Amino acid sequence: MPNGYNKNWIRLCAALSGFRIRYGIWPTRVRISPAILDNLHQDLFSPEGFAKLEEKLQFIPGDEPFLVEDEEGRSYNYSLEGFPTQKPDVDAIDWLDISPDMPEPLDITIHK
Repeated sequence: MPNGYNKNWIRLCAALSGFRIRYGIWPTRVRISPAILDNLHQDLFSPEGFAKLEEKLQFIPGDEPFLVEDEEGRSYNYSLEGFPTQKPDVDAIDWLDISPDMPEPLDITIHK
């Protein structure tokens, strides 16, 4: 499981990739916990960057951390299935055509 500043972005891309590998198409919705949605929206993406994500994905706050799905009911649940075991034909970042655009916060520790 990824950790660090962009861990939720990595997990989202893993869920998208898993869906693409399984069904050969991209999902249209992401069911995501409010805290993770806030992290993406507030910490990782500018308002313009997040708007670009929303051009391809509808974000639905809920109990699932990373459940991606389409209108046909097909889904991939990152929380249950984890990282896909193979790579998709198109990388999720390439499909989305965006990466986090907010600077990583500095980890400043004051020593006395």
